[in-house]
Amino acid sequence: MKKLSFVILSSIALFSACQPKVDIEKEKAAIQDVIRQEVNAFITKDMDKFVSFYVQDESNTRLQQSCSVEYPIITGWINVKSFLEPMMNRFGTEVTNVKNSKEDFIIKVKGDCAWVVNKDVWSYEDNGKPVQGTAIQTTFMEKIDGNWKISLLSHFSRGQSSDESKDTTAIKR
Repeated sequence: MKKLSFVILSSIALFSACQPKVDIEKEKAAIQDVIRQEVNAFITKDMDKFVSFYVQDESNTRLQQSCSVEYPIITGWINVKSFLEPMMNRFGTEVTNVKNSKEDFIIKVKGDCAWVVNKDVWSYEDNGKPVQGTAIQTTFMEKIDGNWKISLLSHFSRGQSSDESKDTTAIKR
């Protein structure tokens, strides 16, 4: 019985030792890169690149709150894409000089899944009028075929402002 226990424990130890170690910091950097590339593809209206950052299935979900009383929950990739496409196409017509930064990342990686919270800072001109906005973005991601993809994105904005008001969106650690 002792030999059997030794063999089982040795096998478990050997199996555990053979598992590749995940470099969490490397994964976090890759996740931030995907989030930044996704918004850059949105700004440049590169739809092919933009959609490549998303899980394209029926469970993909977008929670969006901005300057309205409505809090839509869009589910299913076809619906999410249909929701985002008109917003993307608006950029570059009456909306110009678009800039975005993603800041203050909080990321948890667990296997092939991760969740991310970050500040989302926008500035642009709408018909020549400067506009600034800050939001909080929460993103759930899946690693598919070695690439991080967005499976849920939640975007909550305080609204647009043309004022130079103080930014009170803060990550408290």
